[in-house]
Amino acid sequence: MGSQFLGKTEREMLSTWKESHSTLPWPIVQRRWQRIMLWALQQRDHCKALRFLEATLLDLDNTAGATRYAIEDALEFLVSKHLQGQITSVEVCDRLRRLLCRFAEMNNLGNNRSSKSLQKVIYWLLQHSDCHDTITLYHSIANSRLNINYKTLTHFLVKFAQLGRTAMAMDAFKRIAVSSADMSSDIVQYSCIKLLQTSFNDADTYSIQSHIVTEMLEMGIRPGIPMLNAMISNAVEAGDSPTAYAIFETARIHGIRRNTITYSTMLKIALHNLDVNLVEKIMLMAEEDGALPRNNLLVFHLVLTIMQIRRSEARPWDPRSSGSRYRAMLRIYARYCDISPLRDLRIFVDVGNNVTIAPISAPSPQLLATMIIGYIQFFGQPSSIRALYYRYQKLLARNHPLIGPIAATDHVANAFSLSLGQNRATFAMCPIILRDMLEPPASTVFKVAKPTVQTWSIVLRSYFLNGQRAAAEKTIQMMRSRGIQPNKVTMNTIVAGYAILQDAPAAVDAMQEMNAAGFESTAATYRGLTRIVKRERLMDALRKSTVRTD
Repeated sequence: MGSQFLGKTEREMLSTWKESHSTLPWPIVQRRWQRIMLWALQQRDHCKALRFLEATLLDLDNTAGATRYAIEDALEFLVSKHLQGQITSVEVCDRLRRLLCRFAEMNNLGNNRSSKSLQKVIYWLLQHSDCHDTITLYHSIANSRLNINYKTLTHFLVKFAQLGRTAMAMDAFKRIAVSSADMSSDIVQYSCIKLLQTSFNDADTYSIQSHIVTEMLEMGIRPGIPMLNAMISNAVEAGDSPTAYAIFETARIHGIRRNTITYSTMLKIALHNLDVNLVEKIMLMAEEDGALPRNNLLVFHLVLTIMQIRRSEARPWDPRSSGSRYRAMLRIYARYCDISPLRDLRIFVDVGNNVTIAPISAPSPQLLATMIIGYIQFFGQPSSIRALYYRYQKLLARNHPLIGPIAATDHVANAFSLSLGQNRATFAMCPIILRDMLEPPASTVFKVAKPTVQTWSIVLRSYFLNGQRAAAEKTIQMMRSRGIQPNKVTMNTIVAGYAILQDAPAAVDAMQEMNAAGFESTAATYRGLTRIVKRERLMDALRKSTVRTD
């Protein structure tokens, strides 16, 4: 019966069904509908099941014998088979979406209770919907009597936020607000954060975000710390330091415990304003909140911010100010972390009357690397940096428990190369550092990072700066032989390098090679070319290059 019946059109199926079942008791009609649907769902492509559902939902009065729960179960089965796998049929997805919209219309006339099965169907259809489909689905459901769970509404909110549809997202949020949802729950707060993190196609995204916050607060939402972090982040990115700080203080006044992300975001304000005093103020507030001392990540952000502020003030190495710059980093580091690894490296550790907060913790590799890089940058004397490098390598070979893990990334090695490569007396250290990365000490038990494209670019730059053309060209060959492809920085380094050597044709050829490799010439590229003193040579090389290209 099922095969012949399901071979008809949807309207023929519905008409035949009504004629043959109009005089039967309702329980029998329901059982027959369920048996036919079960048989159809067992077929391989489920086309008959889809057509049977489409025929059933032609009748808004639902006199075809299907209960709402049987329809929901059939939809859930089809969704699980067709939308949760790796391969999804666009046609099936569209048909299921239309079925759900039709089902929502049918429920305008019936029971408005909703099941977990239906929430699941909506969720998976959302994952496979574009902007138009999402809006259509939302309107169909929102205008029906379906009692949609607030968690499902948060999925719509997040989807609209991703699509940049502010009004639709806020409409979903308002529906959440008038539902039985706990507005302080993680899922509601998460959806609010997603909305606040949206970049809208508008010239003034920050104003839109501020308006959204105002509406949320008027609806009675009490922001948790993740949402406050998002609000602070938006203000910081918009350059609105007063608002960011006001939100930061609001959290304190209302007893909301601020976390590492809060403090790290606030440090961006200190960096933007080059405000060392604000860094110290944030540090002391973190101590009051209990976020310090045992928080290596926050200590790292504090030290890094101080280094970046001091570096922005710096000029070429100045022995009169380098000590104070590095001491500013050291004061924070020594307040919370063990200074013995710095002493083992014989790094300047005079912290004066610095207050130490007990208990002292071992620094993370990231934090200790920052302290070493800061020392290299602020104490740029070539001879002292060369000596420091050899001590660093010796401790690595001896498996120093705190120094050894630093070698897992290229950051410290690159800092050494960058500093030593700028001086004619020490640039020969660059290939030694490169060798030590390629062939680390046999005795070390720690992972040592291989040279990255950044490492090779730094070495290349040092050779060009010191007039070592042959060594530079050999370095390019070594990079390629090891399968390391130059990036835009490398290519710009080569262009600038030949310009430093006053070889205009080679510099222009390097620029052409850069463009052929898919990298566009940038301001940095043209800045490199300006290093050619005799401009007529450059113009001549550019003309000849154009002729060759034509």
